[in-house]
Amino acid sequence: MPFVPTRFIHASNLRLDHQAQGVGAVSIESQTILEDCTLETFSHLIDACREQEIDFLLLSGNSFIADDFSIRARIALIEGFQKLAADQIQVFIVPGQHDPLSAWDLQYNWPANITFLSPQDRDVIDILREDKTIATLQILGSANHKFSQPLKLNQRNQLFNKQEERALSIGLIVANLPIEPRDAVGNSTQAIPLSLSDEFLPEEWRSEESNEVTVDYLALCKGTQRHTFEMHPGVAHHPGTAQGLNFGEYEQNGVTLVTVGTEAQLEQRTLRLASVRWLVLKLNLQPEINRSQLIQLMQESLQSQNRGSYEKLWMIRWQFQGSGELFDSLRSFKHQSSLSNELALVVKDRLPVCIEQSFYLQTDNREHRGTQSTLSQLFQAQLDTFKSETELPLKQLLTQATHLDQNWLQRLDSLTEQLDDQQIFNAATHNGQTWLDVSLDEEVQV
Repeated sequence: MPFVPTRFIHASNLRLDHQAQGVGAVSIESQTILEDCTLETFSHLIDACREQEIDFLLLSGNSFIADDFSIRARIALIEGFQKLAADQIQVFIVPGQHDPLSAWDLQYNWPANITFLSPQDRDVIDILREDKTIATLQILGSANHKFSQPLKLNQRNQLFNKQEERALSIGLIVANLPIEPRDAVGNSTQAIPLSLSDEFLPEEWRSEESNEVTVDYLALCKGTQRHTFEMHPGVAHHPGTAQGLNFGEYEQNGVTLVTVGTEAQLEQRTLRLASVRWLVLKLNLQPEINRSQLIQLMQESLQSQNRGSYEKLWMIRWQFQGSGELFDSLRSFKHQSSLSNELALVVKDRLPVCIEQSFYLQTDNREHRGTQSTLSQLFQAQLDTFKSETELPLKQLLTQATHLDQNWLQRLDSLTEQLDDQQIFNAATHNGQTWLDVSLDEEVQV
């Protein structure tokens, strides 16, 4: 049966006015762009909603960070929603872990086009266009779900059948449902697998009738990386984050434009709206490479990147692996700065964005394994053993920090999600080789 045609944008983790992490020293111009990047990206989102002539905007969690107490975030939301109201575009807001419903100040007179959904909501919401239901929306996982909805979603959609069309059914799984089990340190132990099998469904809404909870589009809010899972039928999707805020979020950022035509199909398209792009570019430096050749390689790597329409700044982390005289010279901040400035001049007229560069060096262990000191080899062996025996080392350390209070544990748990375990291991390897690569005579004295 064909759908009622509709278009909407699904966005998540906007984190308005939250500041970037792991930046280091940058120019004043870049600093200004970084400080405003989430707000500017939200402005681009509002413009995209109007340009694409969507029926509604779905915000599935973490639109802002309540602990930031940002006035700028609140002003941006009000102004953006008012623009959408002028174009009769509805907005459906689902609270997330960092913007609970209480933080939205429900006493404020929000524009009439705004609908807030609570994790405890049980009712199916009809999304209307000129008094015609174009989609239905419901929080899944609410208590006593199957008793509060006697009709299957697919059957209910057929009640609005005009000209043999049915409304798109949208389900939402929010990140902070109270039914989620918690472990000893307060972390959620419920995970969303790649296959949303019946075993994943909470007991509260599991049913013998196989299609009672079937939806055409399942909106997720889980982390900052985008995911799409085929459900057969239907699709589960999380758009990730519209604007990355650290090098751990260098994967493709954006929001998702969902178009439903008259045929029984659903089309998803990523809209890149970010003003700041985080890039991790990897190069392998052979011992014989010279500076001019390295500049050429870096230039080619930069120019191979496709610039997004709204991008003003690229935050670039160069990851060099190798050995040799040039490689070793780049351990010096002075040489890194010189290389960075020279490359910036070369690409200035060819790359219409500001660039900020940092460097990360990883020694090619295969070249130096036989020349390491005994201390360095022992350290590397212990590091390799720990890495092979531990899947989530940072999480494991947190489970041992029982002396910390719950508030600090939650902060540390949130921080570890932004860190790259492999980069920490790489830094440990580099430091071990630098500090422990001593001569045989020095080892005896130690």
